[in-house]
Amino acid sequence: MGVLCALSLVGCMEKDLYQAPEEKTADEYFGFTTSSSCTVDVNYGLNYQVVFELYAENPLEEDEDGNIIKTKEEPVYRGATDKKGIFNDFISIPSYLTELYLYSDYLGTVSPIQLQITNGKVSFDQKAFIQSKRNAKGTSRGVTNSGYKYPEGFQILGEWNEIGCPTYLSSTPTEIDGQLMYNIREVFIKPGGSAAMEDYYPEYIDDNVNIEINIKKPTEIGLVMLSSTGTKQNTVGYFTYPTDQKPTDISQVTPIIAYPRISTAVCNSSSTAGSMYTGDRVELKYWDGTKFVNEFPAGVSIAWFLIESSYNQSTKEVLNNKRTFYSIRDLNKSKEHRTIALKNKSGEVVAFGMEDATNFEPTGDNTRKGNFGDAVFYLDFSDGSAIETDGVEELPDKSINDKEIYNSFKGVLSFEDFWPSKGDYDMNDMVVEYKREIYKSVLTSKVVKVIDTFVPKHDGANWQNGFGYQLTGIANSDIKKITVESDGIVSQFMEGQDREPGQNYPTIILFDNQKAAINKTFTVTIDVAQERFTETAFTPFFNNEYWEKTYSKFNMNPFIIISTSTGRDKEAHIVKFPPTNKMNFSYFGTGSDVSRPDEGLYYVNNENMPTGLQISGISVGIKRSADFLVPVETTSILEAYPKFGDWASSFGASNPYWWKDPDNSKVITQ
Repeated sequence: MGVLCALSLVGCMEKDLYQAPEEKTADEYFGFTTSSSCTVDVNYGLNYQVVFELYAENPLEEDEDGNIIKTKEEPVYRGATDKKGIFNDFISIPSYLTELYLYSDYLGTVSPIQLQITNGKVSFDQKAFIQSKRNAKGTSRGVTNSGYKYPEGFQILGEWNEIGCPTYLSSTPTEIDGQLMYNIREVFIKPGGSAAMEDYYPEYIDDNVNIEINIKKPTEIGLVMLSSTGTKQNTVGYFTYPTDQKPTDISQVTPIIAYPRISTAVCNSSSTAGSMYTGDRVELKYWDGTKFVNEFPAGVSIAWFLIESSYNQSTKEVLNNKRTFYSIRDLNKSKEHRTIALKNKSGEVVAFGMEDATNFEPTGDNTRKGNFGDAVFYLDFSDGSAIETDGVEELPDKSINDKEIYNSFKGVLSFEDFWPSKGDYDMNDMVVEYKREIYKSVLTSKVVKVIDTFVPKHDGANWQNGFGYQLTGIANSDIKKITVESDGIVSQFMEGQDREPGQNYPTIILFDNQKAAINKTFTVTIDVAQERFTETAFTPFFNNEYWEKTYSKFNMNPFIIISTSTGRDKEAHIVKFPPTNKMNFSYFGTGSDVSRPDEGLYYVNNENMPTGLQISGISVGIKRSADFLVPVETTSILEAYPKFGDWASSFGASNPYWWKDPDNSKVITQ
């Protein structure tokens, strides 16, 4: 009896001393998404609104002919500054990126700019950037007039520094009217080298068009740099002649170098500085045969030349060993168009664009196929009424007002369907590619519509699963209409409506059986009821604490419906994403699941393994280091991707590129 009592007492004591494992807080569970918040701080220092893009890689490259080609890669982000050229906001980017390339084809912007992501932020101040480049590479050569070379028979306005920037630039750049910038960009700035002027504005290169600028009253003239899309080291200059004595041979005039090297395009801005920037101004001088004077007299005309690939950066010399192109067609080899002249409505500002290419088909001098953006500048007259521009074409009147831009977010979703039981975590029971395009107004930055695209790419499940997603946090009343294009596949749970009935938030079920949906494209167009949402309200998988106080983190909340043949009440979501109100909550806390719905904590387990996984910026495929390669059946993602475990345990801090290094023997490679 005594022994029994003693044993009972020990048992009671052990029971009293036993403590259940301490529960993890929500923050101790990793969310298994690969998107991060990045603060973007851009100041172009301009007096007009600029549309810009951010890329993961340099979006420009040179083709074999020396043309700047813009790649077809989608940017990580598109945005618009305010009317002072300033942008400051949060954006969502793949968390594994360490740098971004800032690009814009708007006049006045330097592009592309390589920016390092530091502490979740990228910054760019264009005025400071230009000054730093000039300080680093732009010291005056400090030599006598005979210390550098230029072609015999030419005149110069002064010296230049080692990158070809004139030392005689005006100390203050010219402030250019924003509307004029839009109008000029519309004609001359066509990135990619394939925008033929004959296709866009054939009237500007008509045989009868006038590009002569005749001076009828004395005036001073400023030459204002706008842009250059060429990669050749070209030189630009001018000459004058009596209006009634147009030259038939270049020996009849005195050419004057204005821009020793006209270059603003910088394909690799980390190492190469452009010599000229938008707004840089040179005061032109009139050569009277013996000396320069500030004022151009009445009765003379001004014309232009461009020397191809003439500036030698090694010797700082202007050479004349390549072709020279003239605004007067009769002076050109094939009498071809090399210059376009356009005026504003008042006729007081004249913009010029020049073409340097010699490789057009069927003949090299078929410049009608050029974009005439290799040297773009305009003339600023002290007396706007001093010139005669009859017959010169007018610039188009272009506005930014009617423009929409969109941002595209793509990635991969993979799901485990053993939930709530402990699964094999091969994450291949359903693998889906997604893309979201958010369309917004440039002027208001408010969302107009959203287009979501889903393509199921792999089915590793033993049973029939469905797929859908919810705009969690977006009210049904905020969505005017949802249109689904689905190759004829329709979910029974939609009941013929544009969203699933009985849901608190807009919910779209795309299919009920993944086995019939593989490689089908499902496109969902969401029309917003009113333009009141900013882009962040629809940005998917956005991890930003400040932003989450205003908007739902779960505006794209994808899930699989497990075993649709037995019902609709069993959903598997990305870790920590909430279920819809069609979910049977009795599944939570069973099997290996340790969710706490009363605390808003869902789809977590003690192994800290995912039920659903999101990977930003990539596609499903078989190309190592570029695609997500699907793990083979029953092979845990921990084995298929050896760096996955470290990435997850570090909460994304280590090995953000874990998906680039699979074990090839444990993933599908063909």
